[in-house]
Amino acid sequence: MEIILNDYHKKVNAEMRQKVAYWKAHPLSRSESLRRLRLLREQRLANQSNW
Repeated sequence: MEIILNDYHKKVNAEMRQKVAYWKAHPLSRSESLRRLRLLREQRLANQSNW
């Protein structure tokens, strides 16, 4: 079975490739990565506590 991509999928794939290329060229520092992980953890806990 051959995979056929429409224009939307081609556009999304191109955008994702651009993002990956950007982050490979501009990696986050360790402290920034940890800060973002801590923020995500806090957001997840806040979201789960609302249930």
